[in-house]
Amino acid sequence: MVRQTHLQRRTIAREATISGLGVRSGKQITVRLLPANGEAGITVTRTDLGMTWPVDLNHTMAVPNCTCIGDERGSVAFVEHLMAVLWAAGITDMQVHVDGPEIPLLDGSALPLWRAIEAAGTRKLGETCDVIIPVEPILIVEDDKALMVLPSDRPRFSYSLVHPHPMIGHQFADFDSATDSFAESIAPARTFATDDELQSLKQTGLIATGGEDNCLVIYSDHYSAPLFAGNAFARHKLMDLLGDLYLLGRPLCAHVLAYRTGHADNQALARRIAGA
Repeated sequence: MVRQTHLQRRTIAREATISGLGVRSGKQITVRLLPANGEAGITVTRTDLGMTWPVDLNHTMAVPNCTCIGDERGSVAFVEHLMAVLWAAGITDMQVHVDGPEIPLLDGSALPLWRAIEAAGTRKLGETCDVIIPVEPILIVEDDKALMVLPSDRPRFSYSLVHPHPMIGHQFADFDSATDSFAESIAPARTFATDDELQSLKQTGLIATGGEDNCLVIYSDHYSAPLFAGNAFARHKLMDLLGDLYLLGRPLCAHVLAYRTGHADNQALARRIAGA
C-alpha cells in the first residue's frame, strides 16, 4: 500500500550531447538529451529507426547485464546509468535521442552523464508529479537474493554485494539523499567485470568492445585502475538500483535495501511497488 504526494516536474534546460563507443555494437554512438514538455515523461528515440518508446516498466526487455527499453521493432540498451542521473537531478521529463542500439558506457561511470546534465541545467515545468510513498513494507526473497522496501521520510538506498572473486568479495554501500551527494559518492563508481566474465561475454557475442576503457576490470591479483572508494563495486550496484527503480516514472520516497540483486530483480521490485 502506498500514498502519494506531489513534486514539481523538471526537464533539462538546454540540449546536451554525448558521444562514445557502444559496448555491444562496437559503433560510435551519439546521444542527444533534449527538453520535454510537462507530463511527457522520459522517452528514448532511435533516430536511425525513427522509433520512440517511453522509458518505463512497460517497455523493458529481457537483455542480459543491462536495462533495455524497446519492443520487437528495436531497442536501446544500457539506459540504467542515465536514469540514475535523471533521478538524482530531479528530471521527470526529457527526450533522449540516440542514433544506435545503446547508450555508450563511456568510462563505465555516470560522471560524464552527470556533468552533461549539470552543464545543461534544469528548469521547472508547470505541472507536478506524484511521489510514491510506501506506508507498509514490501519484501521479495528469491533463492540467494532479497529486496526490501521500508517506509521512510526521505529516499534512502542500501546495497549488499557478495561476489566469489576474492578481489571483490563482500561489500556494502548506503546512499541517504538527505546527507550524501550523488555526484561524489555514486556517480564515479564504474561498471566492473572480472577478466573471465569479459572474455565470456565477447565469445558469446554479447559485447564487442568491452575493456579497460569503459569498464573496471578485475584480474586475479589486481584491478585495471585504482578504486575511487573501498566499496566502489557495491556503490555501482547501488547506481544500477537507482536507475532501475526510476523506471517507475515517478520519484520513490522509501528506504530500499537490496542483497545480491541485478537488473531483472530491481525491475521486479519496481513492478511490485507500482502494483501496491
